[in-house]
Amino acid sequence: MPIVQISRIQHRRGKKTDLPQLAAGELGWSIDDQRLYIGNGTVADGAPAVGNTEILTAGSSAFTTALQHTYKGYLQQSTPITTSVQRAVASKLDDVVSVKDFGAKGDNSTADLPAIQSAIDAIYRNSDKTDTRSRRILLFPAGTYRINGPLTIPPHAHLVGEGMDKTIIRNSGANTVAVTEDTEGNLFGSITAAPTDIQISNMTIKNSVAHGGVSIDNATNVYFNNVKFEGSYASGGADEANSKGVTVRSTDSLRCSKIVFNQCEFTKFARLVDMSHDVTNVNFVNCDFNTAYYGAFIGGTALDGSSAGRKIGPRDIKFMSNSWDSISQQAIWSKNASGSVFPRNVISSGNWYGKEIGNNFEGIGSLNEVPIIQYDNDECSSVLDFFERTDLRRSDGSSHMNAAPELQGVGIQTKAIKQFTLNNNQSTAATINEYPGLNKKGLLIKYKIERSSSTRTGEMVISSDGTNISHSDDFVEPGGSVGVTLSAVLDDKDSTAGNETIKLQYVTTNTGSAATLDYQATIIA
Repeated sequence: MPIVQISRIQHRRGKKTDLPQLAAGELGWSIDDQRLYIGNGTVADGAPAVGNTEILTAGSSAFTTALQHTYKGYLQQSTPITTSVQRAVASKLDDVVSVKDFGAKGDNSTADLPAIQSAIDAIYRNSDKTDTRSRRILLFPAGTYRINGPLTIPPHAHLVGEGMDKTIIRNSGANTVAVTEDTEGNLFGSITAAPTDIQISNMTIKNSVAHGGVSIDNATNVYFNNVKFEGSYASGGADEANSKGVTVRSTDSLRCSKIVFNQCEFTKFARLVDMSHDVTNVNFVNCDFNTAYYGAFIGGTALDGSSAGRKIGPRDIKFMSNSWDSISQQAIWSKNASGSVFPRNVISSGNWYGKEIGNNFEGIGSLNEVPIIQYDNDECSSVLDFFERTDLRRSDGSSHMNAAPELQGVGIQTKAIKQFTLNNNQSTAATINEYPGLNKKGLLIKYKIERSSSTRTGEMVISSDGTNISHSDDFVEPGGSVGVTLSAVLDDKDSTAGNETIKLQYVTTNTGSAATLDYQATIIA
């Protein structure tokens, strides 16, 4: 039926218990519980039922229920959690804060720098710094957030994306993607208190131009997890001092320390990691390093012992269980630039180094090869690393070039245990393994030989100056002789002066049985 026009609003008011059946369109206000009703009208007029309909207000039970939330668990009403408490929906929504709450789009088009920086500043810098409740996780939903200036990261920042190559912060300006700052917004050179307790995870930090990824300035307790640092460097390019995936900078009073990279990827920067300031306790664990001119470039700028932030050098830098490949020069170079202090305690342990490292992107057998790891200073080591690159491992089994050094400089390399079968009645010296002999190498071979019922345990020392070689073999044989003689000789495979190869060799007597050699080599680089 048509809407009936009335000349005045009809309404009643009183207690809920006194509310009568209202006429069609008549309002009734329940003053004791602050709820509003309207009369349905008759069924004959088209109402679904005779009665009063409650209008949603702040006093309505339905409205109150809609604004409240009780956590019931993953089974919801079927098996509800009964110990949870009721909370306002607005409070529940504030449990998670997103950069989109501040206007960021993540559409790879909108300039998102102002919105993201506003979110970071509001949560971590402009909030109550002494109240831990202000230190929330800032979520970056999946998307590409375009910026053209550096993000500044204050203490206690905790930035979380939805995964590598899902959440991408992409810089297109001539600057680093992100730098650390103090609680007052001061940047490197003016920082008065160390930026601390910073966590960044599950995202890609990308620079579309030849500039850096992240500069960790004066910071302590910094943690990166599942973060991809991606630049614009292409294989075959030259070194570019501004293209650095991660840079660490310190001052005398505020030295960087306690920095962890876990399950991160560093790719397409001229220098994937550059540490030339004072810094201690930096750990790279389960990370991937690829496509660069240098891998980790440590101490490359003058550590003169007097300039601010360069008085002790990088210390206690560990690379553990990482993978490296497609790197033009050294994967790790702990470098002695001009100065009076040097990096210390740089450790590579359990890493995998691919065959395309240190050969100037020219492949295996390049005449421009450099060491995969180079330590120009003491207190450095390589422990149980695996090196895929060597000129002795060719598809045809030949070995017609001198072995390129895996580790060079002032360091020690402990290789994994290997097993080798020593043939019976080997009357002429046969080769067990070959090692680089350039630059006065020293080798220590710990070994065990089993042959029938006889056993030998020994330690062989080999020393070479690149022209001459000497060795000694100290062993015990509790059950009698195993009939094996070990030796070491030099071999100049490619007739290039000074490029020598150390060959570990053996001969055996005729006992009717072959022998099994288990051995581990330690090389004094």
